[in-house]
Parts: sequence; structure tokens; C-alpha cells
Amino acid sequence: MKKKSVIGREHPILYLLPALIVLTMLVFIPLVTNIVKSFTVKNSFSFGNYTKLMNDKYFRQDLKNTFVWLLYTLPFEMILGLFIALLLNIKLRYQKFYRTLFIIPWVIPATVVCIIWKWMYNADYGVLNYILLKLHLITKYQPWIASAQQSLACQAAVYVWKISPFVMIMYLSGLQSISEDIYEAARLDGANWFVQTFQITIPLLFPVMRSVILVSTIWSLNSFVYVYTITGGGPARVSEIVQIFIYKTGIEQFKFEYSATAANVFLVIVMVVAVINIIVGDRAEDKIQ
Repeated sequence: MKKKSVIGREHPILYLLPALIVLTMLVFIPLVTNIVKSFTVKNSFSFGNYTKLMNDKYFRQDLKNTFVWLLYTLPFEMILGLFIALLLNIKLRYQKFYRTLFIIPWVIPATVVCIIWKWMYNADYGVLNYILLKLHLITKYQPWIASAQQSLACQAAVYVWKISPFVMIMYLSGLQSISEDIYEAARLDGANWFVQTFQITIPLLFPVMRSVILVSTIWSLNSFVYVYTITGGGPARVSEIVQIFIYKTGIEQFKFEYSATAANVFLVIVMVVAVINIIVGDRAEDKIQ
């Protein structure tokens, strides 16, 4: 009888070693290097980069744009995703077809989505202006992403269109775990669809909802691909977010230490936002329960 190996049981670290090596190479070493570079000015230790960053009007504006972007995207993708999930949770014919149809934006690569929408938004030959004019919803061609007032909002709409199917999938999985008996009892008590949604569905869906909000918040704060592909932060930097600032400073202007400083500051900001999100979610869930 062969003796069973107990190496894995005695040394569980061996199972984690490959993942730890990858994380060290791709996460920990770059992070430490980034921190060291941010405190380097002319090959000497200094806080100069952080002082300069705090007084940089472009960084402050880009940070403001990033949080405006978050306000444009997070609420709408949460509401739209929930609304679609509620509709697709209703038993109807061709249900699988409709679910597949709504998930298409999520499976298309982000760069492809951005290029398509960039063409659609074009003020001269974009199909969006053409359709709206034919429907008499607008009276003249709109500049869309070329407008300083609506550029960021138009790009946020692309992000919401792309990410909402993911939110829908997560909510739909949560909806299917809620027993139909609860709704049947509510209907017997005379509860209509709105009462069932706000007093049964959303409270029972909250554990899924808070996880989706956390993930979506982090994703929304790191939306480099969308803004860079559609406008690159234009026109005149009005839609530039922090990720674009970091990229342009480090890659285009070769100011690696200054770019590393901005990246570190933004990392701390994202972590603080995530922690606040978790604390608020915990308190809200305690009140619901």
C-alpha cells in the first residue's frame, strides 16, 4: 500500500507559493518601487513631489473630474442594472434570448465600445445626431464629446452602457435566490409590485447590492480606458481624470517620480473611499436586519 503524501498538509504555503511569486512580481515590487520613486527628487530623498502635487491646479481639477465621473456613473449603473434585472426576472417567453441580448455590451471589449461610441458621437457624421434629428428630438447637430459642458457626461454614458449588464447579472443572481413564497405571501396581503420591490426585493438583495456597489465604485474610479480612448481628456482637459493625469505625466512627459506621486495619492484616496463604502454598508445592513 502506497503511503499518501502529507507534504501539502504539513506545508500549505507550497500551494500558495506560485500565487505569492506572481503577486510579488506584479504587485508588491512595483508598489514599493513606486513609493520609493515618489520620495525621490534628483536622486535624493524629498517630500517635494507631494508638496508640488498638492499645489498643482491640474491635479486638483482632474481629481474633481474623477469624483464627478463617479457621480455620473455609479448611481445610474446601479439603477439601470437593477431595473433590467427586475424585468428579466419576470417569467416570459424567450427569456434566455433577452438575457443574452442585454449581456452583449459587457462582453464587447472596452476599447471597441469606446471607438464605436466615439464615431456615434461625432458632431459631423455621427449616427446619434442623425437619428435624433430624424426623430425631431433635437433641432441642430450637437457637439456631444466636443463640448466642454457635456463631454464628461457623454463619456460616462458609454461607461454606464458597458458596465450595467455586469450589475444586472449580479442582481439577477441575487433575485433568483429569493423564495417565490415570500412574494406569494405579500400578494395575498395585497402588496403591489412597488411595495414588493421596496419592502422585500431590495432589503433581501442588499448583501449583493453592497458588494456590487463596492466593486463598481473601484472600477468607476479607475476608468482610464474609456476617457483616454474617446477624448484623451479633451477638449482642453475638461474631461481629464486622475488616471489620464498619471499617464500623461509619466509616459508622455517622462516625469516618472511626479507620476508615481500622483499614483500613490490616488491609491490612498481609492482605499479610503473603499473603506468608507464598507463601513457605511455594514451599518446599513445592520439597520435592515
